[in-house]
Amino acid sequence: MAAKSRRRNKVDSRGKKWHPGLPSPRTLDMVDLFLFLLDSRIPETSLQLAEPYLSRMNRVYVLTKADLADPEVTYHWVKKFGTQGSPAFAVESNTGRGVDDLIAYLEAQQASISDRAHPEAIARPLRTMLFGLPNVGKSSLANRLLGTSKAAFGARPGLTRGSHWLRRGLLEILDTPGVIDTSQAKGEVLYKLAATWAVRDNQYDEEEVAFWLAKEVFDKPDPVSFITGFGRSRGFLGPGGQVDFGRASKSFIQCFREGKFGRISIEKPDTQ
Repeated sequence: MAAKSRRRNKVDSRGKKWHPGLPSPRTLDMVDLFLFLLDSRIPETSLQLAEPYLSRMNRVYVLTKADLADPEVTYHWVKKFGTQGSPAFAVESNTGRGVDDLIAYLEAQQASISDRAHPEAIARPLRTMLFGLPNVGKSSLANRLLGTSKAAFGARPGLTRGSHWLRRGLLEILDTPGVIDTSQAKGEVLYKLAATWAVRDNQYDEEEVAFWLAKEVFDKPDPVSFITGFGRSRGFLGPGGQVDFGRASKSFIQCFREGKFGRISIEKPDTQ
C-alpha cells in the first residue's frame, strides 16, 4: 500500500503531481491544448481535483453533461471562465449539442499553428489531450471529435502504458486515460462525486450521499422523511410495510444522476 501511495503522489520535474492516468512529461510537452472536462453540475470540484496535475497554460474548459445541469448556471460558469481568460464550451456529447462550437475553436487554433509555420512546411495537426474526472464523458467527446463511435479511448484507466495519437484530419487526440485520482476524496467532495457518478460504488455510503443530496441540493429540512416518502412512492417496502431506506437512497441518487428530477446544478459560480 505504501508503494502505491508513493507512486500516486509522484511529482514530475515541473512540480506537478503524476499518476498512472497521465502520460510521461515528455509526451505532455507535445500537447498544444489540454481540454479540461468539467461536469457541468460540479465544475468547481472538478477543477480543484484536476489542478495539481496539469499546467494552467494552453487549457480549454469543456463543461460536459450540460443537459443535466441548470442551463442558466452553466451559462454563468462559461462566462466566468471566459472572463478569466480561459475559453469554455458547454457540450452535450450524447446529442452533439455544443460540439460544433468547440470544433470550430479547435480548427481556428490549428490554423493559427499553420500560420506560424514555415510557408513550405507540411501542415501539422493540432495535438490535444482530454483530462477529467471518471465518467465525465471523455470517450463520448473524443468520439464526437474524431467522428467515430468505436474509438477505444482510455479503455484501461489507471494503467501505465505507451501513449499514441488518434487522428482525424488536422486534429489529434492523445489516447490516454486522463483520469483524475478520486480515491482520497472525503466529506462533501466525496458526496458531490458520488452524486454525479464520478467514484466507484464501494467508495461511499449510499444513505449518507442521499441524505446530503436531499438536505444540501434539494434543501429539505428533514432528509430522512423526504427519502422515506420517495421510497414509499416507489414501492420500496420491506417486511411490515416499512420503507427499505437503502433501496430508496440508491434509487434517489440514480434518479438525480439521470436528470429525472430536472436539470439541477450543485455548484454555482460566485459571480451569479
